Amino acid sequence: MKRMAFVSSLLALLVAAGCDGQRPDPKSALHVAGARTFSSFDPLSPGEKLTPAHAIKLEQVELAQVLNVYAAISGRSIIRAANLPDAQITFSNQTPMTSVEVLQALDTVLAAQGVTMVFLGTQYVKAVPAREAHLEPGPVVELKPEQLPDSSSFLIYIVKLKNVKASQALPALAAFAKLPNSIISIGSGGNAPSSKAGLPNLPASLFGTKDDLLILRDYSSNVRRMLQVLEKMEER
Repeated sequence: MKRMAFVSSLLALLVAAGCDGQRPDPKSALHVAGARTFSSFDPLSPGEKLTPAHAIKLEQVELAQVLNVYAAISGRSIIRAANLPDAQITFSNQTPMTSVEVLQALDTVLAAQGVTMVFLGTQYVKAVPAREAHLEPGPVVELKPEQLPDSSSFLIYIVKLKNVKASQALPALAAFAKLPNSIISIGSGGNAPSSKAGLPNLPASLFGTKDDLLILRDYSSNVRRMLQVLEKMEER
């Protein structure tokens, strides 16, 4: 009961801090337009109120309650997979954070417990076991590599290779992959995927290209490292 009361107090605090009253940024990486929803890939909003340091103190809180907090911050409806782990979440913010930074932190904390949050369109976010995240049609994010959050926020990122073949890049990138089946190669240097599972929102033209492409389906922080490695390989 005490934990439930604390989560209720936390939700009230987050609303008071502005997490529930912001306007969505039209430049959101998920192209949010008109809906009062937010994602882990949204840019910082000028003048946004911050959640104070130490305002979030989760101590062995049940997953369902943490997902309620996530829903309140993002403004999105949560879709829960049936086979989520029975996780207990612990987290405390040591510095002031924006609502997007709180979402990124929760993504990372939940991922550490085997739960991946997958944004679906502008209204929903789905909580799935990490091992099944690659089966979901996650958001295709087009931010520059340096703009990707250093968090365990699930995304799909498409890379067109210039000087490196996919067959050369795959072994180097595999060491940075966190999720299973997270790297797909398409084109002359790699085989087309045998299944488009988890990729229904990608253009069909990608699967007939002669260029070498990589589709990365992993956490943002892992994709950032992969892109840094690719940049060095392309320079050689």
